[in-house]
Amino acid sequence: MTKNILFKQEKPLKGKILSGIILCVAAAFLLFGTEPLQTRIIFFVCMVLINGFSVSYRIKENFENKKVFAIFGLPFFKTKLSVAFPDYISVFSASFSLDNEWGTIAAIGTQERQESVVIRFFTGNKHFTLYKTENYERALQMANELGEMLDVEVHDATKE
Repeated sequence: MTKNILFKQEKPLKGKILSGIILCVAAAFLLFGTEPLQTRIIFFVCMVLINGFSVSYRIKENFENKKVFAIFGLPFFKTKLSVAFPDYISVFSASFSLDNEWGTIAAIGTQERQESVVIRFFTGNKHFTLYKTENYERALQMANELGEMLDVEVHDATKE
């Protein structure tokens, strides 16, 4: 059996908040709505499924990688993940900024900054971001496991 490591992509904070709000609205609609019960149940179930949706990258020892789409951890669709075999794997800290278009006054152009630890494959002058997290120990552990499985050097750039 081929060894593999699954990198579940974390949902951004805005996505978590929005899906939570929509799920609450769907629950209120289910309980207090005046539409037919069947319509309210279908809407609620759809919102629960959307809330449980996730994307993961499955990296295999033989490098036949997959992008896995799942609902509450149960895969329902897989596609080939086309990424070049890495020369090395890097773990580093990064700051990502996103336009905060949902702010109270979007016209002033506020931005949200998010500090993350990133695992990237580097091949020549190209890179592929495999995983972003706020947990340094978890990122380093996963990168080291991946490096050992693929027999590729892991460079910890967070110490520089």
